[in-house]
Amino acid sequence: MTQATPSPAEPAGLDFPLIRRTGYLLNKAGLILMEEAERALTAQGMRLRYFYVLAALDSDISLSQQDLSRLLNLDPTTMVALIDEMEGAGHVERRRNPSDRRRYILRLTDDGRAALQRAGRAVDQVEEDFLSTVPAADRERLRTLLGELLAERWPRVIACE
Repeated sequence: MTQATPSPAEPAGLDFPLIRRTGYLLNKAGLILMEEAERALTAQGMRLRYFYVLAALDSDISLSQQDLSRLLNLDPTTMVALIDEMEGAGHVERRRNPSDRRRYILRLTDDGRAALQRAGRAVDQVEEDFLSTVPAADRERLRTLLGELLAERWPRVIACE
C-alpha cells in the first residue's frame, strides 16, 4: 500500500484531521501572522491593536470610537482606553462631530502618521516573510479571495460626516 504525497497544507508525517479544514487553516495562519506582527511592533513599543487603529484612521472617512470598536471588534471600554493612550502619545486627536456634539471624530496627527509609517514597514516585512514561499500572483489572488469572502460579512461602519 502506498501513501499519498502530502499536499503543502498536509506536512509529511502529520495525521491531524483539522489540516483539511479551511477555517482552521485560515484561523491558524491568521494567528501566526498576528503573533509575528505583534512581536515586530513590540520592538517599536507598539501593540497590534494600536497599529490597527492608526491604520483604520489613515483615510478620509470620519470614524468615531464606536465605529472603530465595531470595525476592529474591540470592546468599547478597551477602545476608549486605547484612544486615551493614543491621544496622550500625540498620535490621535478627538474632534467634536459638528452634526452630533455627543460624538467625537478621530483624526491622525502628523506624529500618528509617522508612527503608522514606521509600524507599517515592520508589518509589511512580517507579511513579506510569512508569505515568502507563495508566488506574488498567488498572494494577490489570496487577498482578492479573502476580500470576496469578507465582502458581505464586514461590519458596516457609520461615518460621522
